[in-house]
Amino acid sequence: MWGIFLKQELKKLLKLPEGSLNFRDSTVTYMMDNLGNVDSELRDKLIYSLFARGFEEKAFTAKQQQMIITDFINKLGIFTEIDGEEDDRVFLRSFSALLGSILLDVDEETRLFTDKQRVLIFKSAIDNLKKENDFRGYVPEKGWAHAIAHGSDFLGSAISHDAFHMENTKPIFDIVRCIIAKLDHPFINEEEQRIAYAFFQGVSSRNIEEWDLVSFIEEYDNELWEKYIKSKGDLPAFYCLSTWFHIMQNWYFMFFEYQNIKEILYLKIRKYLEKMFD
Repeated sequence: MWGIFLKQELKKLLKLPEGSLNFRDSTVTYMMDNLGNVDSELRDKLIYSLFARGFEEKAFTAKQQQMIITDFINKLGIFTEIDGEEDDRVFLRSFSALLGSILLDVDEETRLFTDKQRVLIFKSAIDNLKKENDFRGYVPEKGWAHAIAHGSDFLGSAISHDAFHMENTKPIFDIVRCIIAKLDHPFINEEEQRIAYAFFQGVSSRNIEEWDLVSFIEEYDNELWEKYIKSKGDLPAFYCLSTWFHIMQNWYFMFFEYQNIKEILYLKIRKYLEKMFD
């Protein structure tokens, strides 16, 4: 009964006009405890929407912000059973990633984290996508899992952050390798676009060097073609190559004003089209 009452409270909060939003501490606790609830209305339409609105409208008190940050960092829900089989815990990982993205975006404007916390969150955004095994998009009756897409949003917020810094950013590209290596079927919910955009954010913010991306494109494209040819065109190898092609297509338009990146992408995209449709 208490859960039903609090869900109704969230519905009322969402209907409040802009600027009049406020939360009770118990409501914030309930939102954090149900971040990965399998009820898609509660998880997605209410809790996620209210977190986004609450931070945008500065509706959380300083105490409540610390409650959210402490819970997020202590629990690190983005890694909950990440090495296990596909199950409902993907919703906690996925929506923790979305909350992480919100927190990092706010942190750029008004520092929320300590330096140590921020470094931990940056690392978590990178490690999350490398480890995620649940590639489902929409789950019937439970809504969007979309762990790869939401994890990519989190990654984009991390590697474009004004405090993000790595001496060697090349290992970040291993994220693409890790994701594609696990594919046994194609993405169908525009995950490639979200992956591509995260790296666009990193390069456009100048936290990742253009030439590092160019080098990665050249090297990884050759790797995938070699594997595809050795496999004699079996389906898993084709799905890997096709997914990479879709990422490059997205990059081509995202990086249209970056001449060096655009040129290498054009060559690799043309190569794919010529070989696949010759």
